[in-house]
Amino acid sequence: MAENIMINSLVPPTWNRLKVNEAFVELPEKINMISQDEGVVPADDAGADAWNIETGCGDELSAYLNAQGIKPLTAAANSEELFVVKPAFTADSAQVLCFDATEGKTLNILTDLSSGDDVQGTGVFRILIRARENSVVNLTQILRPGKGLRLINDIGTQVSDKAKVNLVQVFTGGSDIYAGYRSELSGEDAFADCRIGLVRGENETLDMNYVMKHLAPRSKSEINVSGALSNGAKKTFRGTIDFVRGCAGAEGAENESILILDDTVINKTVPLILCTEENVAGSHGASIGKPAEEMLYYMMSRGIDRKRALEILERASLTAAAAHIENADALEYVMNIIDENREDD
Repeated sequence: MAENIMINSLVPPTWNRLKVNEAFVELPEKINMISQDEGVVPADDAGADAWNIETGCGDELSAYLNAQGIKPLTAAANSEELFVVKPAFTADSAQVLCFDATEGKTLNILTDLSSGDDVQGTGVFRILIRARENSVVNLTQILRPGKGLRLINDIGTQVSDKAKVNLVQVFTGGSDIYAGYRSELSGEDAFADCRIGLVRGENETLDMNYVMKHLAPRSKSEINVSGALSNGAKKTFRGTIDFVRGCAGAEGAENESILILDDTVINKTVPLILCTEENVAGSHGASIGKPAEEMLYYMMSRGIDRKRALEILERASLTAAAAHIENADALEYVMNIIDENREDD
């Protein structure tokens, strides 16, 4: 029997007229563990307690994965080269990867979450990250599942003193995607940065929940989202900056810029700042609307038809995020996929 669980819940809940407090997904009665990639091994210490890191999708998904026997795996990434993960999704499959960035270490990770249109079912992919003192984790994700795969992508991080976690995500796929991210900034001068580019169309759904929890003095966070919606797409973005008592001097900023390319889309944005500490700086802003007709007219006057002009704007939403990829190999990988999609249009 399929199981209906709650993910991406907003804490605390807000007025629910728009139904943005959470999402519900029906998960299969049985889900299989994805075959291990090279450089990924079962972790002796990766039990429920050792890797008990909260994620954006939440506790009900954790309980489901535990009940299904989806064990965490440790990825043997090193600072010399890009660690690439491309899960082989089959019908109803899942994987949990753990990355431990030791003191002073830099990890560069790329995950390509894709599938052929012949793959039908639900894919769950979770990443847990410990960024220890003075370490840097650069995580790049390109999410492009085939039309038959509903994808749940979930991330949880713990960031220690003077450590950094930089996340870049590019959403280009042709299915419904649920994305969660949660960062616990538990160290002084810890930093977490999210750069997200998205293009959604063809009645696709994207449901997102991103949380920056500031626990330590002078911790900093940024969430930046750029995107374009068309052709019946539905997008919900929850962005929370949580200043907990004791995080004096912390700073958090959130900004979203979404282009609405036609009248058939539904866009919901929920920016939220929680604060129990006085000496902090938090800001959020959103720019949501149609492209300026003057800009489209200018492009068309240069020989670019309207359809092509809108495609250029969509691509710009993706490249705005991709420009922040720290690793040259990861940047080349992602830009090649963005360019391939443009050529296919």
